[in-house]
Amino acid sequence: LDCGANVGELFLAFENKNIDIEYIGIEPDQNAYFCLNKNTKSKSLNICLSNSVGEIDFYIDELGANSSIHESTTTNEKERIDSNKLDNIFLDKKIKLLKIDAEGHELEVLQGGVNSLENIEFISVDCGPEKGLEQNITFIEVNNYLNLQHFKLIDINKDRLVALYQNEK
Repeated sequence: LDCGANVGELFLAFENKNIDIEYIGIEPDQNAYFCLNKNTKSKSLNICLSNSVGEIDFYIDELGANSSIHESTTTNEKERIDSNKLDNIFLDKKIKLLKIDAEGHELEVLQGGVNSLENIEFISVDCGPEKGLEQNITFIEVNNYLNLQHFKLIDINKDRLVALYQNEK
């Protein structure tokens, strides 16, 4: 499950290594979603995963693939998009890997999936400096939350601040 799939780089990486997977991409940006469908030819959802259901402001970054619900210095337009919770879409589904690259909205994605987390074996989270105008990191809040949900940090890319967690249950 690829949250913040952009144009499907994760799928293409698996495909390049001849790894056969059931891939589901989730991408709220309309233009990136169009490319995601072209690149993956698989199930994809054009929504924003969050800790709430409804409509949400979404800031578009056409140049750097950093569209987000958090305004940044590179976003130049805003639109209203649909948001939903992971629990409403994937509750009771077994998931090998949940990748989250939500441009600063990682904790909210996890909170919206609190009941689904027990069915996820691995979670990869991009916690780098992408949240809002201040470009804050989300590692501490994400790490604390996942520890409370019985996930153990097993690896981290310190250059990009991408963390890999494994479910201890």
